[in-house]
Amino acid sequence: MNIASITSSYPRYPGDGVGSFVHSLLSTLSSQGHQVNVLAPYDPKSSREWLAQWKVKPVGFIWPKKWSLLGHSRSLIGDLTLKWHAYPLVLLFTFFAFFHLLHLVKQSRAQVIYAHWLIPGGLIGAMVARLTKTPLVISLHGSDVYVAERYLFLKPFISFIFKSVCQVTACSKDLANRVIKMGLLPEKVSVIPYGVDTELFRPDTHSAQKAKKKLSPPNSHKIVLALGRLVHKKGFAYFIRSIPIILSSHPNTLFIIGGEGDLRLELQELVDSLKIQSHFRFLEHIPWQETRDYLTLADIIVVPSIIDVAGNVDGLPNVVLEAMSTGCAIVASEVAGIPDVIQHNQNGLLVPPRDEKALSSAIITLLTNSGLRNQLRAAARLSAVSNLSWFNISQRIIRIFEKCLS
Repeated sequence: MNIASITSSYPRYPGDGVGSFVHSLLSTLSSQGHQVNVLAPYDPKSSREWLAQWKVKPVGFIWPKKWSLLGHSRSLIGDLTLKWHAYPLVLLFTFFAFFHLLHLVKQSRAQVIYAHWLIPGGLIGAMVARLTKTPLVISLHGSDVYVAERYLFLKPFISFIFKSVCQVTACSKDLANRVIKMGLLPEKVSVIPYGVDTELFRPDTHSAQKAKKKLSPPNSHKIVLALGRLVHKKGFAYFIRSIPIILSSHPNTLFIIGGEGDLRLELQELVDSLKIQSHFRFLEHIPWQETRDYLTLADIIVVPSIIDVAGNVDGLPNVVLEAMSTGCAIVASEVAGIPDVIQHNQNGLLVPPRDEKALSSAIITLLTNSGLRNQLRAAARLSAVSNLSWFNISQRIIRIFEKCLS
């Protein structure tokens, strides 16, 4: 099948974690013999050689090029509000990417246009789909639906997209229900979670040793780890507030948050105010290819996601799938797409969001009960391998394409 894809985030170089799920899916489709050409915003950090290897064309949209700051989580402040520069940059990218996608669809004779995110990718895809009469499929990821809900001036554009699209895939039931409420016909929506590279993310003692050398944690300490961007919807403040409760019964525990973002200083101040510095570490940047090392080292992975004050929430955090595939014991919030893949007491523990007492109780349960930890680890790995490999997910996407072509 010949596929023309457009996205506002794509890994800029090998090991870049931002947009890695887009690359994983498209590269899996390509490895199965499908022709996949991709358009993504130009970024100063991009490796042209690596992008060319995967048939990704960077679209220039502003000069000087150092001002190309679209996507890669740089358009939202703490994932709450759009930054001022996002408005002109999105407009410029939409304008130039429209002509690039139109040319690509005609030149490559694409059978399907595959867009990621409603805005701007879905809008660009809708305009080209109308002109070329090519079926359009859009995948929703979370922040795009939040932006569409929050900014009323986008309503006519969203309506145009919904009328133009053949099928939409949502990474969670929550996202699917939200776009249906916005006016998308229910028969146009399919819930398809993200996948995970089950060969890369697997239990591996050697990987754990590599992370241990870098961290040098006390040998007697259990490790509780959370990974993700430092933004409100990740709920890291609630995780930090749970730590003093856990330490009261498990003082030999080291807590780690790995990630970068707008809330770094605010979260550090919270750690200082709770006087837990000796039991806590920030790891500001973990290259994506090293994520498995830290997942295999940790005794417990925590995903304390919330719906933030503005209504934004993750569609389905990638770290949940990566931790499942690595065979981790997971404590996560029962919110958005997480309950779609984690079943409480079967392959992980679910807790109410914004509840540090419930969160601390679940973590203490796993710190105390090694048998339950091991049981959840094995079940999480089995769930990932059986249902969430990128091969399985790509097959479901292909069936969506075939439905549109028929």
